[in-house]
Amino acid sequence: MKKIKFNTIGEEVCYEKLDNGMDVYLFSKDIFYNNYVTFTTKFGSIYNEFVPIGKDKMIKVPKGVAHFLEHKVFIQKDDPQPSDFFAESGALTNAYTTFKNTTYLFTGPDNLIDNVKYLLDFVQEPYFTDENVESEKGIITQEIHMCDDRPIDVLYEHIRKNNLHNNPFKDSIIGTVNDINSIDKKVLDTCYETFYHPSNMFLVVTGNFDIDEMLNAIKENQNAKKFKKENKIKIKEYKEPDEVVLKEEVIKMNTNIPKLAYNIKIPYNKFKMEKRKLNLYLYIIFSILFDDSSLFNEKAKKDNIITNAIYTNILSCDSHILISLINETFKYKELLDMIKEELENINISSLDLERKKKVLVSNEIFSFENIEIINEMIIDSIIFDNTIEGDIVNIINSLNIEELNEIVKKIDFKNISTIILKKDK
Repeated sequence: MKKIKFNTIGEEVCYEKLDNGMDVYLFSKDIFYNNYVTFTTKFGSIYNEFVPIGKDKMIKVPKGVAHFLEHKVFIQKDDPQPSDFFAESGALTNAYTTFKNTTYLFTGPDNLIDNVKYLLDFVQEPYFTDENVESEKGIITQEIHMCDDRPIDVLYEHIRKNNLHNNPFKDSIIGTVNDINSIDKKVLDTCYETFYHPSNMFLVVTGNFDIDEMLNAIKENQNAKKFKKENKIKIKEYKEPDEVVLKEEVIKMNTNIPKLAYNIKIPYNKFKMEKRKLNLYLYIIFSILFDDSSLFNEKAKKDNIITNAIYTNILSCDSHILISLINETFKYKELLDMIKEELENINISSLDLERKKKVLVSNEIFSFENIEIINEMIIDSIIFDNTIEGDIVNIINSLNIEELNEIVKKIDFKNISTIILKKDK
């Protein structure tokens, strides 16, 4: 068993790759009174063109398949169903699909080993039929219509569509009604067999438990199952232009207060720096400029332009980063002008940087006091970096004002897209 050490923080995560290729990450601490367990496949909404297991030609499947699979894997042939099984020991279960992964989870204090075994079993023993696939379409269609009626969901969908030309991040995780109606059992089988192989999945257990006992139970469970041998999955690569798709858009729909998104598209290849470090710099830059404690926030509130601080959303979409400044206000024109002026006159001091670095280091330390945060941190690291960075505090401490200013100089603040979502009067 390998130990991934967070030396500066004084913590460690235990790791082992099983014979079937599945990765297992274990973090146990006796201060916890609960457990949080996730089982993740590296299959999300952006993987729609790939070479299926055992084949040699690339295929294209409908958008929304990963989310559809999440729904169907959660339905078992025989009772008890997952929610009922976990409830028997006071545990809660759920699942979610993102752009790059699908994760099944449960949280609960008791019967941990039995619950982990059941989590592995129900995810690895799906039950698909033509009938139950067809019946799920109506449920997901209702979910799509609900998203289409929520202004904030519509705003986020247009943020991606207005900035990305070819990158599959531009498409909805859940898919469209037409996409859903074109999914059948054969499509689900193909995607499941390719992406739900243990070599493309990993288990993360965080809580209070005996690590050796847990690892042995997981190995015993997996050794009792047979899986096809799988080579590395081939996924289509996309070339994405640096320019945004649409500079401006006004969307009319029923919303009480108009919503604004000011979006900046930044290519990763413009910076000779690892993505993790660059993302840290960008987070610091935009939080200094626009968060609750910023001078911008103080002035905008004083002038009655905003009532809540601007929310900064950073989306890492492989080739590019999308930074979105989001707010709701009736004075969206004034807010747009203020944002443009702020970005044209960026002035960040060493003191500002050091203050934010201290906050980030503090967050890293305290994250190890929360089993859910630790678990999600491991998932994010594996999905986006394919590794766990044990030296993150030293990376934060290495950030300096000279590099920060160089990054600011290289950002093209004219390559922007703005979206106004407001009621049609």
